[in-house]
Amino acid sequence: MPKDIWKDDSIQFPRLLAEIMAVGLTEKQWDDIETSMNIEEDELSELFDRAQTEWEEVKKKYCPINP
Repeated sequence: MPKDIWKDDSIQFPRLLAEIMAVGLTEKQWDDIETSMNIEEDELSELFDRAQTEWEEVKKKYCPINP
């Protein structure tokens, strides 16, 4: 990935969240994030889903698959 993309937070933040979800969180980690952010489980899930959607769009733009 080019350096300018590496430093672009609008790309790297959704990437980070998408990768965290890919690796997985324990129930305690999930609960701790909800508590620290003062949000409900469905809201946290929505944030991770939004990050995944954004990351998929970034990959389409910068790493397209050409058949």
